[in-house]
Amino acid sequence: MNKIAKFVVGLAAVGSMAMAAASAQAATIQYLPGPNYAEKVHGDHQASNKNVTLKTDTSKYLVDFSADEKLNPNGNGFASLDGDFSWLTIDPQTVGMSKLGFTLKADGKNDDFKFNILVNFVGGGSQVLDGLLKNNGKVDIWAQGNEVIESIKIYNLTGKDGRHRKSYDFDDIKHISFNAVQPTVSAVPEPATWAMMILGFGLAGTAVRTARRQQTNMVTA
Repeated sequence: MNKIAKFVVGLAAVGSMAMAAASAQAATIQYLPGPNYAEKVHGDHQASNKNVTLKTDTSKYLVDFSADEKLNPNGNGFASLDGDFSWLTIDPQTVGMSKLGFTLKADGKNDDFKFNILVNFVGGGSQVLDGLLKNNGKVDIWAQGNEVIESIKIYNLTGKDGRHRKSYDFDDIKHISFNAVQPTVSAVPEPATWAMMILGFGLAGTAVRTARRQQTNMVTA
Protein backbone atom coordinates (compact mmCIF):
# COMPACT_ATOMS: atom_id res chain seq x y z
CA MET A 1 0.00 0.00 0.00
CA ASN A 2 1.51 3.37 -1.05
CA LYS A 3 1.54 6.52 1.02
CA ILE A 4 -1.56 7.97 -0.65
CA ALA A 5 -3.63 4.87 0.06
CA LYS A 6 -2.47 4.77 3.68
CA PHE A 7 -3.43 8.42 4.11
CA VAL A 8 -6.92 7.85 2.69
CA VAL A 9 -7.52 4.70 4.78
CA GLY A 10 -6.41 6.50 7.94
CA LEU A 11 -8.64 9.48 7.29
CA ALA A 12 -11.59 7.20 6.53
CA ALA A 13 -11.14 5.48 9.88
CA VAL A 14 -11.02 8.81 11.70
CA GLY A 15 -14.11 9.99 9.83
CA SER A 16 -16.01 6.80 10.75
CA MET A 17 -15.21 7.23 14.44
CA ALA A 18 -16.24 10.89 14.32
CA MET A 19 -19.54 10.09 12.62
CA ALA A 20 -20.27 7.33 15.14
CA ALA A 21 -19.65 9.77 17.97
CA ALA A 22 -21.84 12.40 16.33
CA SER A 23 -24.80 10.01 16.04
CA ALA A 24 -24.43 8.35 19.47
CA GLN A 25 -27.68 7.65 21.28
CA ALA A 26 -28.47 8.68 24.82
CA ALA A 27 -31.15 8.26 27.47
CA THR A 28 -31.44 9.44 31.06
CA ILE A 29 -32.95 7.91 34.18
CA GLN A 30 -35.36 9.98 36.27
CA TYR A 31 -37.13 9.51 39.59
CA LEU A 32 -40.43 11.32 39.25
CA PRO A 33 -43.40 11.10 41.62
CA GLY A 34 -45.75 12.49 38.96
CA PRO A 35 -48.48 10.92 36.82
CA ASN A 36 -48.13 7.95 34.48
CA TYR A 37 -47.59 8.16 30.71
CA ALA A 38 -50.20 7.88 27.95
CA GLU A 39 -50.03 4.13 27.30
CA LYS A 40 -50.72 2.22 30.51
CA VAL A 41 -49.96 -1.50 30.36
CA HIS A 42 -52.92 -3.56 31.55
CA GLY A 43 -53.23 -7.20 32.52
CA ASP A 44 -56.00 -9.56 31.45
CA HIS A 45 -55.52 -12.56 33.74
CA GLN A 46 -52.95 -14.19 31.44
CA ALA A 47 -51.34 -17.45 32.50
CA SER A 48 -47.98 -17.35 34.28
CA ASN A 49 -44.96 -17.82 32.05
CA LYS A 50 -41.40 -16.64 31.50
CA ASN A 51 -42.71 -14.79 28.43
CA VAL A 52 -46.01 -12.90 28.59
CA THR A 53 -47.65 -10.35 26.30
CA LEU A 54 -49.76 -7.56 27.80
CA LYS A 55 -51.74 -4.76 26.17
CA THR A 56 -51.95 -1.00 26.69
CA ASP A 57 -55.31 0.45 27.63
CA THR A 58 -55.42 3.43 25.24
CA SER A 59 -54.13 2.21 21.87
CA LYS A 60 -54.09 -1.56 22.50
CA TYR A 61 -50.38 -1.88 21.74
CA LEU A 62 -48.98 -5.31 22.54
CA VAL A 63 -45.97 -5.34 24.88
CA ASP A 64 -43.74 -8.39 25.34
CA PHE A 65 -42.24 -9.14 28.75
CA SER A 66 -39.53 -11.77 29.33
CA ALA A 67 -37.68 -12.85 32.47
CA ASP A 68 -35.50 -15.67 33.79
CA GLU A 69 -38.33 -16.88 36.06
CA LYS A 70 -42.09 -17.14 35.68
CA LEU A 71 -44.00 -13.88 35.60
CA ASN A 72 -47.42 -13.85 37.24
CA PRO A 73 -49.67 -11.21 35.60
CA ASN A 74 -52.12 -9.94 38.21
CA GLY A 75 -55.20 -7.82 37.82
CA ASN A 76 -57.52 -6.80 35.02
CA GLY A 77 -56.49 -3.16 35.32
CA PHE A 78 -53.00 -1.70 35.68
CA ALA A 79 -50.76 -4.75 35.26
CA SER A 80 -48.50 -6.08 38.00
CA LEU A 81 -45.94 -8.78 37.16
CA ASP A 82 -45.10 -10.74 40.29
CA GLY A 83 -42.52 -13.44 40.92
CA ASP A 84 -38.86 -13.27 41.85
CA PHE A 85 -36.74 -12.59 38.76
CA SER A 86 -33.16 -11.41 38.33
CA TRP A 87 -33.78 -9.76 34.95
CA LEU A 88 -36.74 -8.63 32.89
CA THR A 89 -37.18 -7.14 29.41
CA ILE A 90 -39.92 -4.78 28.16
CA ASP A 91 -40.37 -4.75 24.39
CA PRO A 92 -43.40 -3.17 22.63
CA GLN A 93 -44.16 -5.05 19.41
CA THR A 94 -45.00 -2.31 16.91
CA VAL A 95 -43.98 1.01 18.47
CA GLY A 96 -41.01 2.62 20.13
CA MET A 97 -40.97 4.66 23.33
CA SER A 98 -39.89 8.23 24.06
CA LYS A 99 -40.56 7.95 27.80
CA LEU A 100 -41.14 4.91 30.00
CA GLY A 101 -42.05 4.59 33.67
CA PHE A 102 -42.61 1.75 36.15
CA THR A 103 -42.41 0.81 39.81
CA LEU A 104 -39.95 -1.82 41.04
CA LYS A 105 -39.91 -3.78 44.27
CA ALA A 106 -36.92 -5.75 45.55
CA ASP A 107 -37.09 -9.20 47.14
CA GLY A 108 -35.45 -8.16 50.39
CA LYS A 109 -35.02 -5.25 52.75
CA ASN A 110 -32.21 -2.83 52.05
CA ASP A 111 -31.82 0.94 51.83
CA ASP A 112 -29.07 0.89 49.22
CA PHE A 113 -30.38 -1.07 46.22
CA LYS A 114 -28.69 -0.45 42.87
CA PHE A 115 -29.46 -1.96 39.49
CA ASN A 116 -28.78 -1.57 35.76
CA ILE A 117 -31.02 -0.86 32.79
CA LEU A 118 -29.92 -1.73 29.26
CA VAL A 119 -31.62 0.64 26.81
CA ASN A 120 -31.82 -0.46 23.15
CA PHE A 121 -32.57 2.19 20.54
CA VAL A 122 -34.50 1.98 17.28
CA GLY A 123 -31.99 1.88 14.44
CA GLY A 124 -29.27 0.24 16.56
CA GLY A 125 -27.13 1.25 19.49
CA SER A 126 -27.60 0.75 23.22
CA GLN A 127 -26.74 2.31 26.56
CA VAL A 128 -26.45 1.02 30.14
CA LEU A 129 -27.97 3.20 32.88
CA ASP A 130 -27.14 2.92 36.59
CA GLY A 131 -30.27 3.05 38.71
CA LEU A 132 -31.07 3.51 42.40
CA LEU A 133 -34.15 1.95 43.95
CA LYS A 134 -35.91 4.76 45.81
CA ASN A 135 -38.36 4.20 48.66
CA ASN A 136 -41.36 4.49 46.33
CA GLY A 137 -39.68 2.29 43.69
CA LYS A 138 -40.58 4.71 40.85
CA VAL A 139 -38.22 4.76 37.85
CA ASP A 140 -38.54 6.74 34.59
CA ILE A 141 -36.41 6.50 31.45
CA TRP A 142 -36.38 9.33 28.93
CA ALA A 143 -34.92 9.23 25.44
CA GLN A 144 -32.94 12.32 24.44
CA GLY A 145 -33.34 14.43 21.33
CA ASN A 146 -34.89 12.48 18.45
CA GLU A 147 -33.95 9.08 19.84
CA VAL A 148 -36.55 6.33 20.21
CA ILE A 149 -36.27 3.49 22.71
CA GLU A 150 -36.94 0.07 21.21
CA SER A 151 -36.73 -2.07 24.37
CA ILE A 152 -35.12 -2.20 27.82
CA LYS A 153 -33.68 -4.85 30.11
CA ILE A 154 -33.70 -4.42 33.91
CA TYR A 155 -31.06 -6.48 35.71
CA ASN A 156 -28.21 -6.74 38.25
CA LEU A 157 -30.00 -5.73 41.47
CA THR A 158 -27.54 -5.46 44.38
CA GLY A 159 -27.71 -4.22 47.96
CA LYS A 160 -25.26 -3.62 50.78
CA ASP A 161 -24.39 -6.58 52.99
CA GLY A 162 -21.96 -5.19 55.53
CA ARG A 163 -18.87 -4.08 53.61
CA HIS A 164 -19.86 -6.00 50.52
CA ARG A 165 -22.68 -5.95 47.99
CA LYS A 166 -25.07 -8.86 47.63
CA SER A 167 -27.19 -9.87 44.64
CA TYR A 168 -30.97 -9.78 45.03
CA ASP A 169 -33.97 -10.64 42.87
CA PHE A 170 -36.73 -8.23 41.88
CA ASP A 171 -40.00 -9.05 43.60
CA ASP A 172 -42.34 -7.38 41.11
CA ILE A 173 -42.79 -4.61 38.57
CA LYS A 174 -46.01 -2.61 38.15
CA HIS A 175 -47.49 0.73 37.04
CA ILE A 176 -45.81 0.28 33.64
CA SER A 177 -46.63 3.06 31.17
CA PHE A 178 -44.95 4.81 28.24
CA ASN A 179 -45.34 7.41 25.51
CA ALA A 180 -45.43 5.64 22.14
CA VAL A 181 -43.49 6.73 19.04
CA GLN A 182 -43.71 5.22 15.57
CA PRO A 183 -40.22 3.72 15.06
CA THR A 184 -39.32 5.26 11.70
CA VAL A 185 -35.60 5.40 10.91
CA SER A 186 -34.50 8.15 8.56
CA ALA A 187 -32.02 7.24 5.82
CA VAL A 188 -30.90 10.89 5.55
CA PRO A 189 -27.77 11.65 7.64
CA GLU A 190 -28.09 14.18 10.45
CA PRO A 191 -26.46 17.65 9.98
CA ALA A 192 -23.55 16.71 12.26
CA THR A 193 -22.93 13.58 10.19
CA TRP A 194 -22.99 15.60 6.95
CA ALA A 195 -20.43 18.00 8.43
CA MET A 196 -18.12 15.16 9.41
CA MET A 197 -18.43 13.58 5.95
CA ILE A 198 -17.64 16.84 4.17
CA LEU A 199 -14.69 17.47 6.47
CA GLY A 200 -13.42 13.94 5.86
CA PHE A 201 -13.67 14.30 2.07
CA GLY A 202 -11.86 17.65 2.22
CA LEU A 203 -9.02 16.26 4.35
CA ALA A 204 -8.70 13.23 2.08
CA GLY A 205 -8.48 15.44 -1.01
CA THR A 206 -5.83 17.64 0.61
CA ALA A 207 -3.80 14.59 1.64
CA VAL A 208 -3.91 13.14 -1.88
CA ARG A 209 -2.81 16.43 -3.48
CA THR A 210 0.03 16.85 -0.96
CA ALA A 211 1.28 13.30 -1.51
CA ARG A 212 1.21 13.73 -5.30
CA ARG A 213 3.20 16.98 -5.09
CA GLN A 214 5.79 15.22 -2.93
CA GLN A 215 6.08 12.37 -5.43
CA THR A 216 6.36 14.84 -8.35
CA ASN A 217 9.09 16.82 -6.55
CA MET A 218 11.01 13.60 -5.88
CA VAL A 219 10.85 12.61 -9.58
CA THR A 220 11.90 16.02 -10.90
CA ALA A 221 14.61 16.55 -8.28
